[in-house]
Amino acid sequence: MFDESNATHYAIPTHVHEADHPPSGEPPFYLIVLDGGIPGSMLRIGPNGVRLGRAHDNTHSLPEASISRYHALVELGRDGTPRVVDLGSTNGTFLNGRRIAEDTPTRIKDGDRIRLGNQAVLKFVVLEPIEERFQRDLFERAVRDGLTQLHNRSYFITQSRTLASHSARRGLGFALLLLDIDYFKRINDTLGHDGGDEVLRQVAQTLREHTRSDDLVARYGGEEFVIALPVHAPDLATERAERIRQAIVDREIFVGHNHVNVTASVGVAYSPSDRPREIDALVSAADRCLYTAKNLGRNCVVFRNDTGPPAELFVETKSVDL
Repeated sequence: MFDESNATHYAIPTHVHEADHPPSGEPPFYLIVLDGGIPGSMLRIGPNGVRLGRAHDNTHSLPEASISRYHALVELGRDGTPRVVDLGSTNGTFLNGRRIAEDTPTRIKDGDRIRLGNQAVLKFVVLEPIEERFQRDLFERAVRDGLTQLHNRSYFITQSRTLASHSARRGLGFALLLLDIDYFKRINDTLGHDGGDEVLRQVAQTLREHTRSDDLVARYGGEEFVIALPVHAPDLATERAERIRQAIVDREIFVGHNHVNVTASVGVAYSPSDRPREIDALVSAADRCLYTAKNLGRNCVVFRNDTGPPAELFVETKSVDL
C-alpha cells in the first residue's frame, strides 16, 4: 500500500513528477491529466504510488470542489500490477465510466480512464522512453511562452487558483503582481522587433532570478508579466515587487552594442488568507494599480488595499534616465 512517509508532494505540476525518466528497472507507468487540471500534466507512478485529492499534501493535488481531500490512490501491487483504490471519497472514483468500490484495489491497464468526482479525468498509460519524451515535449510547448520560456497566461490562470488555495490552507495570503515594461513601443521602434524580443528575454530572466520556487511567474501577453506570491502580508508583497522593479533597472541589458535602459511599472493586488478573492478579481485589481503606476510617471510600484476600509495607497517611485 501507499507509504505516506516516503511520498514526494507537489503543489504545482511542471511536466513529469518524481523524475524525468523512470529509474532503470521501474515500469514506465504514468497518469496523464485530461481534465480538472493542466491538460497533459504527467504523473509517474513510482514504488510509493500516487495519491490524489483536494488536500495539498497529496502526491498530486486537484482543487476541484467535487473531489475529496484524500480521494484515490494509484499504486503497484506486490506483483507490480497497477491498480486504483478509492479512499472512501464522497463523489466516487470511476474507471472507464463505472464507479469502483471503496477501499478495493481495482486493476487498471494501458488506456484506462480514471475520473475523480464530477470533473477530473486522468488517463493511465504505459510509455516507453521515446514516447515519454514526446508527451513531455508536447506538454511543455502547450504551457510555455516560446520567446521567454516562462509559463504562458492560460497555465498561470489555472495554476494560480491551485497556488492560492494552498496558500490559504497554510495561513498565507496571496499576492498578484502585474508588471509592464515601460516605453516598450519606443524600444521596438528604435531597436526593431529583434531588439524588443531580447529585452523581453532579459526581463524574463530577471524575474526568474528574483522569485522563489513557491512563486508562479508567467508572460501575461505582449510586454506584460504576472507573478503570484504566497506572502503573509501586503507590505511583504510590495517589498518583493520593489526589489523586482529595482532588479530590472539594475540589469545591464545590451542589444548588440547598444545599452538599453529598461524600467517597469508594477501593480500589486493582495488577498488575505481569511478572505480569499477570485483570481480574476485580483488580476483586475492589479491592472488598476498598474494603470495608476503608468499615470504617476512609470517605473514605480502601486498597491491599493481595496479588500476593505480604509483604503490605502502604496507608491514606490524611483527616477531613472530614459
